Amino acid sequence: MRFGKLLIRLTIVSLWIALFFGLVSIPHFIHPFKEKTPVLNIFSWPEILSPETIAKFEKESGIKVKRHYYTSNEELLVKLKATEGKGYDLIIPSDYMVKKLIDEELLQPIDLAELNFVSHLNPRLIHQPFDPKNTYSIPYIWEAIGFGINTEQYDSLPFTPTWEELYHPTNPNTKISMINDPIEAIDCTAHHLFGDEIEMGPKEIAQIHATLREQKKLVEAYAGVRGDYLLITKNCSVAVIPTSYVLRATKDYKHIDFVIPEKYTFLSIENFCIPKESESNAFAYAFLNYLYQPEVFAGEVNSYHNFPATTNVSPYIKGLPVYLKTLETLENYSGDFYYTRDLLSETESRTLWIKLKTD
Repeated sequence: MRFGKLLIRLTIVSLWIALFFGLVSIPHFIHPFKEKTPVLNIFSWPEILSPETIAKFEKESGIKVKRHYYTSNEELLVKLKATEGKGYDLIIPSDYMVKKLIDEELLQPIDLAELNFVSHLNPRLIHQPFDPKNTYSIPYIWEAIGFGINTEQYDSLPFTPTWEELYHPTNPNTKISMINDPIEAIDCTAHHLFGDEIEMGPKEIAQIHATLREQKKLVEAYAGVRGDYLLITKNCSVAVIPTSYVLRATKDYKHIDFVIPEKYTFLSIENFCIPKESESNAFAYAFLNYLYQPEVFAGEVNSYHNFPATTNVSPYIKGLPVYLKTLETLENYSGDFYYTRDLLSETESRTLWIKLKTD
């Protein structure tokens, strides 16, 4: 009898031991299955790459896409330096930031042979000074800085699309939504004052500050890309703004128009780059080849109203009349195109901007 009870107890203890080691061992069996799902980590602006496009790619490829977001190029740089680029497989920096990332040795060369759309890239957007041979970057979308205008405020006195109107407007009731990025605002003002000059000493910095301070009397808000809201609500008469943001607003608000400045304007290219520490290049190239298909690319263009970096997308674009008019204007533009120049040191830019905002 005692032997029977002992046997039962030993059996129960054995079962508990087996259960314990079984639970401990489960992760070792599950882990390989988890690893079989390929993952692509994309670090990008929030308003880029539609959820529909991501979902279709995941379904067709079996690759899981994880999104991570930044709200400025400077934030992107800080996070990449902090992590040495680990944890990200694709990033989408603007043109001037590509040069900084190259200098910081945070990017790896792109194997152009792995991409099937290179021959369709717009010649205007490749071989630019920030990456002359496109060793580290591939252009994705582009846009121009221009003027969104509230047409109702220019009924009696037409708006002349010159940069002079930002600093000495013809219409005394002008209210401006100005760029809120110090690098862009400083470069915009430097172009107005000094043209192509890139050497900025104390005298030039003082002139830039004085000009922006004088303009501040006309500024309703330093809103940047949110200038579309000020146009929609009729709180400003002109907004210095990238094309995509104001072109979207023209869909529902008929009092908004968009014009390209005379003589010169600024282009911005968003580029795909692969961080130096990425180990998922095959997934990155698969995603890029999927995204740059004309029908897929057109879906992105139709969603966000950016301009595509490839020349075979146009037949699939279902743009608004203002979008198509603006794209045609840019394609036939007789003025000069510039890219944002980082003219001052970070300390100089920050000091000038803080002083402007607090004056």
